[in-house]
Amino acid sequence: MKQETSGSHIYRPLMAGLFAGYIATVLNLIYDVLFREKTAFPLHDLINVSTIIFATLFALPLAGVVFAFIDRYFRNGAWIYIVLSALFTVLCVYGVLQVHRSPDPVVTTEFHELLLGITIISGVFATVAVPWLVKHQDIYM
Repeated sequence: MKQETSGSHIYRPLMAGLFAGYIATVLNLIYDVLFREKTAFPLHDLINVSTIIFATLFALPLAGVVFAFIDRYFRNGAWIYIVLSALFTVLCVYGVLQVHRSPDPVVTTEFHELLLGITIISGVFATVAVPWLVKHQDIYM
């Protein structure tokens, strides 16, 4: 018989966020490699393998902690989290579109496309995968 411990409410969402972060990191890296091969994007100093890994593996466990907080203190917390996470993702997409990285419009467009893909992949995993993985913990535990 499994016993609930006092820290289990944060543990499951944190582990769900970490697992979703692993998957999103791999997809972000695949997207990055395919995008760079297709476009020969020259600005690799800001978005590179290490920043993609660090940012994704930092953001998604943090999303799991936010999910745990909202789920614990609000009725229908999972739905509230999904709506807030989707809104945050949309705000991040809007923010990405406001960045002007280079005076060359082609490079700026390519930068937008690369960062938009990474933002959308991470946002979808934070919005959909974290709550789903919390409910289906047998996949990763």
